[in-house]
Amino acid sequence: MVSSSSSSVIYEVSPLYAELASRSPSSTIAESFICTFIVCVGTVGNVAVLLVLYKNRRLRNIPAYFVISLAISDIIMLNLCAPFSMGVLIVGEWIFGYIICQIQGFLVLWVACASLGTLALVAINRYFHVVKTSLYRSTFTQTKAKLMVLGGWLAALIIPLTYTAAGKDYIFHPGKFFCFFESKFSWLVLPFHILIGTSMVVLIACYVCVFKALKFHERTVANNLRNGNTGQVTLSLTDIKVTKILFTTVVGFIICWTPVFVLDIVDNFLGTGWHLPRETYYMYTIFGITSSAINPIVYGVMNPSYRRAYMRLFRLRRLGRVGDLAEMNAHLRSRTKTGETNLR
Repeated sequence: MVSSSSSSVIYEVSPLYAELASRSPSSTIAESFICTFIVCVGTVGNVAVLLVLYKNRRLRNIPAYFVISLAISDIIMLNLCAPFSMGVLIVGEWIFGYIICQIQGFLVLWVACASLGTLALVAINRYFHVVKTSLYRSTFTQTKAKLMVLGGWLAALIIPLTYTAAGKDYIFHPGKFFCFFESKFSWLVLPFHILIGTSMVVLIACYVCVFKALKFHERTVANNLRNGNTGQVTLSLTDIKVTKILFTTVVGFIICWTPVFVLDIVDNFLGTGWHLPRETYYMYTIFGITSSAINPIVYGVMNPSYRRAYMRLFRLRRLGRVGDLAEMNAHLRSRTKTGETNLR
């Protein structure tokens, strides 16, 4: 580990520096463009999500608080962390100094922990709504949901604060082109991996139970309809749709963060004397950034309400109004078939 002065970034001695600095012009342009494109798409999408929820009161249900939390974490990642990495890709080295490196490393770790915590809360929310229906309304009120989100963000601070308080510096990694904790195992980075592992277990366990309950619900609905009974349905089509949308969000996050998790474990246990090809580390960071850009796309593709709201937001008013009318008709049909239960 090397530091040329108190104002210089701390970095690890690695041949990846030469590879980063000696890229061909075409590689530099391609890598910079891909990163910049993802950041721009993600920023527009997540800001649009917040504006849609601000302007549409009927979309502000309990799951919306978790959607807002994820959008905020994505905006922080894309606009306060990623721009410095974009600069590195353009110029081929870290030029922002020691303080910015420490700020970036702290924010990346904090936001990653907050996103993991929020997704775990999403899974728990769906578990209570679908599996423990009788406890849902008392467990997830609007006030409690806000406190859960706030508590998740405050709890996420523990890991980066502990790392910083122990006197550790965030290190610039030339392959990943951003500042993060040092690439060797220590008890200070172990809590981050425990958090990832615990969150994955919670996500998988909750959604396995949720989809078992949904299968049972579908069989119950089919039996009731065959018997001419439509009054015993506890979940609406809207509830099921929201559950599937949030599950897709979780799947996208897992797909993007599994390579990140695996590479971090490999790096931490093998130490600084070993490294993968720079292209592998580049994809590591691209996967991480992509996870901050996909949620608005998922909402727009799978949720007609968000899709119509996006259209109105971007001034596609006629399409938005036509879509609202079609959605209202579909909503009334679903109420007739299943008996609507408001999602709260």
